[in-house]
Amino acid sequence: MSRIGLVLAGGGSRGAYEVGVLSYVADHLPELLEEIRIVTATSVGAVNAAFLASRGFSPAAVRELAATWRGLEIDELVSVSRLGTAKLIGAASLRFLGKAPRSPKSSLLSAQRIWRLVAKETFWPGIHKHIASGRLDAVAVCATEIRSGHAHLFLEHHDRVTTTWTPDPLLEIERTRLSPEHVLASAAIPFLFAPVQVGGRWFMDGGVRYNAPLGPAVGLGATSLFIVNTRTSREVLPEEHVFPGIGHMIGKLLDSVFLDRLTFDLDRLTRINTMLAAVEEIGPGAKDLFTAALVRRGRRPYRTVPHCVVQPSEDIGAIAAKTLASAEDSGQPQSFMRVLRALFEDDTATLADAASYLLFDGGFASELIELGREDAQAQRQELLALLQPTA
Repeated sequence: MSRIGLVLAGGGSRGAYEVGVLSYVADHLPELLEEIRIVTATSVGAVNAAFLASRGFSPAAVRELAATWRGLEIDELVSVSRLGTAKLIGAASLRFLGKAPRSPKSSLLSAQRIWRLVAKETFWPGIHKHIASGRLDAVAVCATEIRSGHAHLFLEHHDRVTTTWTPDPLLEIERTRLSPEHVLASAAIPFLFAPVQVGGRWFMDGGVRYNAPLGPAVGLGATSLFIVNTRTSREVLPEEHVFPGIGHMIGKLLDSVFLDRLTFDLDRLTRINTMLAAVEEIGPGAKDLFTAALVRRGRRPYRTVPHCVVQPSEDIGAIAAKTLASAEDSGQPQSFMRVLRALFEDDTATLADAASYLLFDGGFASELIELGREDAQAQRQELLALLQPTA
């Protein structure tokens, strides 16, 4: 039986792209959606994952999530926290003068409305129900524990799941019943949104350490992996001699926040798959002998894990720049859309990388959803291959 592991990466408002990919699957490959048993996610991927897991990953749930994204109004979700900004600047000034106050519990942006949306739109008892019934084997979201700097995996799984973890000193695993706090901790982008306290410890965005938790999905028993990445496969750079604008520099900062070890993990997985295929070519029984040799050396047996990665074929920053250029000004001085336009409207050479992480706007989301659908369609055969049984 196929036990497909779905891996959803972080990326702020780029999360609409993930919904687009899943929207194509829901409409044209519903059998693939039905075989998803394991879900690991980070940041906005965790928000999407929790919503869908609470509704059993049904096609109707994907369509409902897409409608939610398309209906977003940025100024109803995100606002500039004047009090928080003042506190942060004031604390920094006092430290400069040697007063050394404690850091205030503040952030540049207010996420109160996002908190309410996540708590309201996700049917949290549904996650527990679908895991207990066996519809899902496991759901896990990744956050970054601020004190240690380690990735922290909040995991809820069915009793039948046997985990086989590769030891990782920088990854802590906590079995729990998932709640809004776990997901919001995973999505708390540092500097922009306030950290979230869970069990007496403070957490920030999981993308800082583990933006696409591929390894945990394998450790939870996935027979194949369906990975949706929000980072563009090829980056469009500004002209070499053009001074980098503020949008480009902030975009690079956010790129570094959403640390991407996906390339490394995929390379390792591909090497293992290739090695096992080569061992099988040696002759009958070669794989069994190889596995026995690994076990004698205290290593876990390797297994082949097919995978498909869907990621944007177009530059999402460019799409964000067009959205900003065409957006109507609400006239409100605290409008977050106005802030984004002020930062990036004269920075077209940088393609508004930073805005693409923060533009929680229905129009922008609709464009990313359509791009996700197109990219998934282009990889239809690779997605179908995930349904094939593996040895």
